[in-house]
Amino acid sequence: MHTLALHQWRRNKGSFLGFGAIILIAACMLGSALTLLCTVGPRYTALADELHTADVDIVVTRTAATADVRDVIDRTTGVAAVEPHDVLLMDAQIHDFCGTDFAIRTMITDADAPRTLNQTRVLATAAGSGDLTIAQYTAQFGQFAPGERIELRIGGHDESFRIAGVVEEMEFGNAGSQILAFSAPAARFARLERAYPQARMTEYAVSVSAGADPRAVRSRLERALAQAGMPVAAAIDASSVRATRMMVSRLIILILVVFAVLVTVVSLALCTFHIRNIVETDRTDMGVLKALGYTGQMISHAMMAPYLLVCVGVTVIGLALSTLATPAIGSLIALQAGFTFHAQADMRAWAIILAALAGVTLLFTWIGVRSLRALQPIEAIRGTDARGRRHAMRSLNRMPGSARTAVSLQRAAASLSRNLLVGCMAFLMTLIVSFAAVLTYNATVTPDNLYNTLSTETPQVVATPAQGETTEAMQRIRAIPGVQNVIAYTMARVGIDGTQMPAFVSDDFDATRNDIRYEGNHPATAHEIAMGSALADAHPIGSKVTVSHGGTALSYTVVGYIQSVNDGGTVCELTNAGYTRLDPDFAHSPHTLYVYCDGADTARVIRAIESTCADLVTHTTDMERMRETSQQMYGSIMSAVSLAMLILAIGLTGLVLMMVVRSTIVRERRRFGILKALGYTSGQLMRQIAAALMPATAAGAVLGALVAGMAARPVTDALFATVGVMRSQFDHPDLLPIAAALALTAVQGALALGFTTPIRTISPYQLITE
Repeated sequence: MHTLALHQWRRNKGSFLGFGAIILIAACMLGSALTLLCTVGPRYTALADELHTADVDIVVTRTAATADVRDVIDRTTGVAAVEPHDVLLMDAQIHDFCGTDFAIRTMITDADAPRTLNQTRVLATAAGSGDLTIAQYTAQFGQFAPGERIELRIGGHDESFRIAGVVEEMEFGNAGSQILAFSAPAARFARLERAYPQARMTEYAVSVSAGADPRAVRSRLERALAQAGMPVAAAIDASSVRATRMMVSRLIILILVVFAVLVTVVSLALCTFHIRNIVETDRTDMGVLKALGYTGQMISHAMMAPYLLVCVGVTVIGLALSTLATPAIGSLIALQAGFTFHAQADMRAWAIILAALAGVTLLFTWIGVRSLRALQPIEAIRGTDARGRRHAMRSLNRMPGSARTAVSLQRAAASLSRNLLVGCMAFLMTLIVSFAAVLTYNATVTPDNLYNTLSTETPQVVATPAQGETTEAMQRIRAIPGVQNVIAYTMARVGIDGTQMPAFVSDDFDATRNDIRYEGNHPATAHEIAMGSALADAHPIGSKVTVSHGGTALSYTVVGYIQSVNDGGTVCELTNAGYTRLDPDFAHSPHTLYVYCDGADTARVIRAIESTCADLVTHTTDMERMRETSQQMYGSIMSAVSLAMLILAIGLTGLVLMMVVRSTIVRERRRFGILKALGYTSGQLMRQIAAALMPATAAGAVLGALVAGMAARPVTDALFATVGVMRSQFDHPDLLPIAAALALTAVQGALALGFTTPIRTISPYQLITE
């Protein structure tokens, strides 16, 4: 058997290497995916345990933080330990955050206060003193460094700080928790408390009992405090924060696994085709071997052994190569998640991949050789089957068209397995290229589509009017040349089911540019509400829901559902009158104004607002710059993914076609020699082989384009649904899958023609002398 296996290797070395190259790609992708799957989660857990991160954080105003609050928390089921901390919690704008103003809730803690829970670890410090420590996410994503200055606009005033250092913290992590954490030395913290008394809060860091669900404990705490009349300013739990921070990690792993599976399927189909091709080509030799005493099992093992050895060898190489790609992917995950992560090889992942790829390779090679057991020596030597029929191609007189057409059609129909392999490959590659084209189109050609899918309403300019000047400011801004529309769109916070969440408050939801509603309607009256996707199951459309703010709790009718990826679907919409029912002071408070214009006019419009509305508007924010920065980031990521998919598709196509064409030349070498002796040129024979593959290629590409056209939107929606998107804003032009099919068909034709060059070496004289 060893001799037979060695003979197979020497005779079909090119085919084995082509199969190995495809398995190498699959092993590399699976290695990265499973390494991340096996290491990111444990690393997150280890860091959270190392820094003693609280399971639940409840923030209440300092004046309400009495012994009664502590008593309510202590008596709540699932609470194991509680640690209070004095903090400042306010809405703030971080200036020059990645080149723009970034608005988010900000928590500042006393850096000198002792704490057991929610500890931090210093990553970098500035030379000399500083008066603000920032989290790793703020430093990396906002592009700040120790020793530099950072400015926060708090309560209408700009506060400047020198960055003392960067720390790692697992309490909030990134912007997904809707709170960014900072810490200041005791002296600066005290000055901030005196300057902003309305922001003085007490944070209760809660450790839950063993086996308790942090989400459930958080909900119980919020309900208990609400029933006791103690308003909650903010509440988060470790499970929800973790899910938000791991969003990109899950998406990357999903994409890698899906495409690795597709690559593996192609390689295994190619493996089965090649074995069946060998069985068909060497049918007579197989019969002779059986006649000499070799059993079907011995021959099958000899044919399967090279594939298994190649699979194991290149899988190990692919896993080793994945250690080069995984750290780059890990750094992207660390940037988004806001914690330190250095990807390392994981032996469990490697063992699973090695066993899985070796197992499926054995299965598919067995499928390819199983016909050997029923092969009878005398029938194989005679070239007949069990009924005495000879294996022959379809006769030319049964083919339509001229003689040349008939020959081409005869060659196209000569091998069903080859046609199925080429057609399926064209089908899968058309799907991949079409999907890559959709990503590229929506990330670079129409970048607003991707940005709007992953964000909520984003105007070009946000203007904050002075007290009592909202209506006048809106009218004057609307009269500025270049301004297309101005709406009042305010962010507030309310409580639903014991959970504090953002509320989008406006009377002009239908005038927004990014409609985040995915079912039902926006609220239109003071008694209606639209719920976020995370609350949809518990609150059907038409049902009543109790909404609270401060000490007021009122009933609203659910009229629709909205999405908000950054808020994890925990969000709602209310009209101005609807929110005024909860907070009567809102009617007389400034309403945030969203200003819409062409992106190129943003700077000019801001200057016009500051010059003509100086007495009406206290602050303006350039949101277009944040949009452009985010679009560039999303566009570069999606373009890289699309380019990798395109290279993968062309590479797999080339490898498959190379093996198919070379196998065809080896199998029909004598026939090509006879045709050359009859006067056919090498070019004619090369074109004949390439043309024989075109019907299957064209059929697969057309079918792939049809399926891509019908399935592109559901697949895109399903992919983004893994990160909380309920309504994708992607465009799916019909021309994209058509263009992908045409381009791929042309590329496959050119590759097939290029791989037929060995025909030039076939010599009729040499065949005769052999």
